[in-house]
Amino acid sequence: MADLQQLSIGSVAIGGPLGANTGLAVGSIFYDNHSLVEDPYSGTFDEDRAAVLVDRINSLSARYGVQMAFDVIGATAEAMDKGLAFVAERTELPILINATEAEVRIAGLKQAAALGILDRCVFASLNEDTEDEEIEALGRHRPAGTMILANDIGDPTPEGSCAMIESYFQPMLKDIGVETPIVDLGVMDAPSIGIAMRGIAAVRDRFGYPAGCAFSNCFPQWTGLDSLGREWVNVSLATALVVCRSYGGDFLHYGIVEKARLAAHALGSAEVFIGFAAQELDGHQLPEGHALLKMFKLGERSDERQGI
Repeated sequence: MADLQQLSIGSVAIGGPLGANTGLAVGSIFYDNHSLVEDPYSGTFDEDRAAVLVDRINSLSARYGVQMAFDVIGATAEAMDKGLAFVAERTELPILINATEAEVRIAGLKQAAALGILDRCVFASLNEDTEDEEIEALGRHRPAGTMILANDIGDPTPEGSCAMIESYFQPMLKDIGVETPIVDLGVMDAPSIGIAMRGIAAVRDRFGYPAGCAFSNCFPQWTGLDSLGREWVNVSLATALVVCRSYGGDFLHYGIVEKARLAAHALGSAEVFIGFAAQELDGHQLPEGHALLKMFKLGERSDERQGI
């Protein structure tokens, strides 16, 4: 078994032995169909609503004692610049630089460097289609974290993901100078979350890297579940988050930022159990403000009863 590696992203630390740190709950903002986005190409959006969402996640992370981050998605370089600047001004939490196009991800790295926030950014992500320009950009503008999408379509098993990391990604990471990536185990549909869970455990065991998945990606395809109503979709989403975390998931993408309270409560509950065991059985000293302390004080907070 490899030594479990810890990665610092700004004031957040992920990875290491299960329970030593909380998982990182990540939500997407400014994606093309996000209701607050007015024009995805120019990057205009409802700033008042966006500010409320950013403030809410800042508050939830502190209240529940869990680590949270923003997945900033841009359709164009202009949109990415605006989104990063807006979020960075309003939070100290980690920020993922995410886009479909390589040129937009590169623009995000440049903007993060200009804003002086690379130390709390994650590049999302290196994949099978990574271009040389992205490697060069990562060499010039090094973020705190670099994510790799270890999803081998030809062999979607945990063994396939590990082989892909070893043969494809590790040489690339060596060129960039990244020793500890964040591994994203891809999910194809809802049942494949189980394979991703096994992949998370396999990656941590074999390489020691922080690992996780975007389990939320498959929920729109689960049409039968959707017909039961939103509350049941949310129960299943929370279940996926908790189970992935129990398998060692360090990176937990719960979907749109509007579901942040659901994610914070589910993850906070899980971290109480995981953290207490890590403290009592493994001798880990839990970080200040850990969920183990925060979750038992929620009833004392009037803003919680108001549904904030």
